[in-house]
Amino acid sequence: MPETPLGAFLRARRARLVPADAGLPTAGRRRTPGLRREEVAARAGISADYYARLEQGRQRVPTGPVLDGLAEALQLAGSERAYLHRLAAQRGRPAPPPADAPALPATTLALLDTLDAAPAFVTGPTFDLLAWNRPAALLLAGPERRPPHERNLLWQVFCCPYRDRSAGNVAADGSIGADLVASLRAHHADRPRDRALHALVHRLSGDSPAFAALWDHHRAAPPRPGRLHFRHPALATTALDYTVLPLPEEGRHLFACLAPPDSPTRRAFAAAGRAGPGQPLP
Repeated sequence: MPETPLGAFLRARRARLVPADAGLPTAGRRRTPGLRREEVAARAGISADYYARLEQGRQRVPTGPVLDGLAEALQLAGSERAYLHRLAAQRGRPAPPPADAPALPATTLALLDTLDAAPAFVTGPTFDLLAWNRPAALLLAGPERRPPHERNLLWQVFCCPYRDRSAGNVAADGSIGADLVASLRAHHADRPRDRALHALVHRLSGDSPAFAALWDHHRAAPPRPGRLHFRHPALATTALDYTVLPLPEEGRHLFACLAPPDSPTRRAFAAAGRAGPGQPLP
């Protein structure tokens, strides 16, 4: 039977739990890391056979109380608890038809241009770059000149030619790469049969072992503020703090990066901003 997203998530979360953290004895040898199926089942208040069927994709949609028990047993945080419920709700649900993405509001484009000394850009649900200002065009090395698959923040972090010099971007915890992959996982829960999304994950997994490893963590959470590491021939700074603002349109976010005050990099961004407005995706 093929692996299901729900089963893969349960298995990944079970493997990451340390028995001692779950109040279980650590004596004796374990063949695999994490908790055993029967240990998770006991903590969740269900039978080991029922839990095994969930992991193997042989059980239909579990009830809300069962999911809540599993969330407690696997020590899931708020965002991952919600992700678990969304995965279960997708069992047997037909794939939604693809919808045309709405145009970016003029107010969003105007906001980008007001940030004339800070790189700022808007991304869609799979982190395609939808619009950017002039400082962001400098930081991202001219996304308007790149082919469509490279106008993507995931590609910039995991697949650009300088990724090997920015290992801090793809650390397993607390990196922009880990957060982007977790957000993509959360989006994937709502569209498990989206062919374009599957193609993106397949391409990134093939091009970047770091992406593939983070995807296999099955972490799901919205993007959050952090630090972007980079190497750029025209910029003296090697890292920028950034913040992320969710936009009203589903799955869209505005990223804004800040260079140190009075730094050459801040002045370079300000000079780029004075050159004119940015642009939406052609």
